[in-house]
Order: sequence, then C-alpha cells, then structure tokens
Amino acid sequence: MRTIVDTRLGGPDLDEWEEIAWEHAHGVRSRPLAEVIRDLSVDLLTLQQTLPTAPSRDAAGWAMVNARLTFLLAYVLGAAGYAHQSRHWWVSARRAAAQTGDDEVTAAAYAWEAVQAVYERRPLALVLSRANTALALTAKQPGRAAAEALCARAYALALMGDHTGARDSLERQADVFTTLSDTVTRDRMSLEGWSESRLLHTRSLIRTMTGAPDAASAQQEALDSYPHGLARPVVQIRLHQAASAVRDGSVDDGLQNAASILASLEPKHVTQFVLHVAHGVADAAPAGHKAQRAITEYREHLALTAAEKDT
Repeated sequence: MRTIVDTRLGGPDLDEWEEIAWEHAHGVRSRPLAEVIRDLSVDLLTLQQTLPTAPSRDAAGWAMVNARLTFLLAYVLGAAGYAHQSRHWWVSARRAAAQTGDDEVTAAAYAWEAVQAVYERRPLALVLSRANTALALTAKQPGRAAAEALCARAYALALMGDHTGARDSLERQADVFTTLSDTVTRDRMSLEGWSESRLLHTRSLIRTMTGAPDAASAQQEALDSYPHGLARPVVQIRLHQAASAVRDGSVDDGLQNAASILASLEPKHVTQFVLHVAHGVADAAPAGHKAQRAITEYREHLALTAAEKDT
C-alpha cells in the first residue's frame, strides 16, 4: 500500500533507500537476527517493486542499494544459521553486485561469503576460491573486501595446518588495513565498516587456533578494541580465551568458562559464528584427554543453546 502511495506522491527517493541500507548495515551487528531478517526481507521485496519506476538517471545508485540490501540478507541468513538459504542468496548477492560495475562491491560479496563458509564448515577449497576471487578483483586497489578475504584465507589455511600461510595472510591483512580510508576504519558499528577491531579479531582467532605464544595478548588486545554495544564479537573473543585454556590442559575449567560465557548472551543474540567458536573450545582439547565426559556434557549444552536460539 505504501508503495502505491509513494508512487502517487512522486517517489521513489534514492536518498531514503540509501539511508535504509545504511541503517540495516548497523542493525545486523546489534539487533536480534530474526528481527533483522524480517525487516530486511520486507524492505528488499519493496525495493524490487520500486525499481521499475525508479528514475533512470539514478540507475547506478539504485543498483548499489539493491546490491547492499541483497548482500546484507545473504549475510544475516548465514549468521542466523540458515546456511542453505544463505548459499542461494549469496549467488543473488554476487549477481546484484556485478550489476553495479564496482569491483570492490563484487569482491565484498565473495569475501564475506568466504568467511561465512568457514564457519558453516563448507569445503575449504571453496572458501579459498571465494577469497582468492575477492583478492583478484581488488588486486590493483585493495579495500575492506580484501581485508575480509584475507581473514577467510588465514582461517582456512590454519584449519588445513598451514600455519605459515595463515600468518602470511595476517601480515597481508595488516598491510591492507593501513591503506583503508578513515571513513571505513572509524566505522566500528556497521557491517559496511572495517575497523581495527576486525583486524585484531582475526589475529586473536588465528593465534588461538595455532596455539601461538602470544595468543593471550592478541585476545586481550582484541577485547579492548571493541566498543560497547557489540556483545556478540566480544563473546567470541572470550571463547578464544576459553579455547586456549582447554588447549593448555585446563579442560574442565575452560569448558565451564565457555558455558558461562555463552549463558551471558541472550539466546536471540546467539549467532552461527558464536556457536562455531563455542564448538572450537571443545575441539581444542588434547587428544585422548580424560575429561571426555565434561566434553560430552558441554557439547550437549551447545545443542540446547542452538535449539533455544531458534525458538
């Protein structure tokens, strides 16, 4: 009904839709994902109804808004645990991005899908393919998409046991970060920004996974960098700390700490990323450790947490 009214009033207005996309990019990081999916889906559908009547002189701007909203829906579906739906939406996101003619926008769709793919335990060859495509698209002018792609690349290589390759990717990421604009690095609350917190978060993750001697300092540095209001990534870093404790042999204490950390987050704010890192705490236990019962109970607790977030 509103679309019909706006048509009579002389709409649509590109500036308003750019603001809608901007606001959704902020909500993805802080609002309950179920709410974001609901509101974002309605807005994306409305946009599709609006595009045929949009002024042709602003075609590039409308293509960009469409790409931004499609990208966000693909991302939030994956973050909420709807992996199957998210995979199909990433295809749409890449197509929408390609229509903008902007390599950075297209690379972003490949890069963020690559990161999600690791957390969804998709084939690591696919993760590296997506990340490498993003890096190739931005080879001449690396931006936030390249920084995000290097996060996926470092994570995948660490899982493959290539610790040297993972460290090299971290170093490349740090180099890319120095080239990002202040507008991008100052944006700590939006998915469209790429602040130092993202850089330090990746470092904490890889240092934790590889059992690096400086893992504890990397974790603390990442924790200190996050602003108030972003509980989910903070929980992930605290889970990195629990994983380090488990890897060092304090299995019972580490698992209890991880369970307590998860309990501090309301079920509606639990994401696929949080659950993945929580599972990694148990995975960090030394092979054949005697605390198998504690590990089993912890995994059962994770299953209940996953079920609660979907109710």
